[in-house]
Amino acid sequence: MPIALRCGARLLAALVFAAAGGLAASTPARAASVVPLTLEEMGRAASDVFVATVESSEAGWDEAHRLIETKVRLRVERAVKGRAGRRVTLVVPGGVVGNVGMRAPGAPAYRTGERVLVLAEPGRPGELRTVGFYQGKLPIRRDRVRGIDVVEPTAFAWGAHGEPIPPGTVPERRPPPLPLDEVIGRLRALR
Repeated sequence: MPIALRCGARLLAALVFAAAGGLAASTPARAASVVPLTLEEMGRAASDVFVATVESSEAGWDEAHRLIETKVRLRVERAVKGRAGRRVTLVVPGGVVGNVGMRAPGAPAYRTGERVLVLAEPGRPGELRTVGFYQGKLPIRRDRVRGIDVVEPTAFAWGAHGEPIPPGTVPERRPPPLPLDEVIGRLRALR
């Protein structure tokens, strides 16, 4: 490959990252830093809450070809709030297209086959995004000892003993997983 083309590709990648940095600097502080949210705060902010399994994800350029975003397709198992159908697509900032990658600090990462409780809010028209960046994506795992599904907090969504916490406070230690049915019950009680 001629040197000019290799340099051109590197220059293009550098410009894309510089443009992304400039856009991030011009967006509200909420996008630059993640404000800790409680389960209850996320539940109130969410238009849709559902239990789902990640089927696939695909990164691509946005309509303006300025930013990379990943579309995550989920198969909904249980709708808790909102109008989620059998399939839902979330849009997550960042991803890799060809040899160009963009990363959005605080963006959730979804893995194919992963089971999750998602608290989602409207993004652009017709799109959903995760509430509170990574905080609104709560992985679910099977607790084999108790024989129940439990929700793993990705942030300090509840206290060290599973109790609700006052907004804006952070518990001293990582919260424990809670039974999925308990978390869903708390979210339904917010209506």
